[in-house]
Amino acid sequence: MSLEWALGVLVLLALVALTFFQLGRLSQPSNPTQQPRKRPRHPSVFVDMDDNPPMEIDFEAGIRANQSSSRKHPSRDEASS
Repeated sequence: MSLEWALGVLVLLALVALTFFQLGRLSQPSNPTQQPRKRPRHPSVFVDMDDNPPMEIDFEAGIRANQSSSRKHPSRDEASS
């Protein structure tokens, strides 16, 4: 008796699930292509970068700029001595 009862409950659950599935399908519009497409909240951004390295790097100019900057703004250790 309990095997038939369990089988009946399973069939009943399957019918309820099938009913909810069909109701969900019927509530959706028939032509989903006419729905307005939602825009993404964070669209992708493509940046065109120049991957070519500079032709010539002037290291001496960078060293001179760093030395002149350090003379104008001494660090805490240099200022305390």
